[in-house]
Amino acid sequence: MKIQRLLYVPSADMVPPVLARKYGDFAPTVRFDELQAAILALGHTLELDTDNTSRDMDCYRVSDSAARIHVISDFDPYGSGTPDPDGHQVGDVWSIDLW
Repeated sequence: MKIQRLLYVPSADMVPPVLARKYGDFAPTVRFDELQAAILALGHTLELDTDNTSRDMDCYRVSDSAARIHVISDFDPYGSGTPDPDGHQVGDVWSIDLW
């Protein structure tokens, strides 16, 4: 799931109609701490996947699943400028791999 795309494309244009009807509008960003709380409440754990963590992205494995959650850990790993206050922030979920 390419969650990062929701920031720049309205959910009505990005989310399949069947999901929009069931869940309503999707937020433009997903905060990792909120997703983490929901996952923990379901009885799963999260573990930092150091093999897939990079300079600007942390990767977490969800217990009892193949899911991997990619989280922005450095908005500007190459020193190109200040963060866009309306753009992605440290702690935003970038994507979720389900396989």
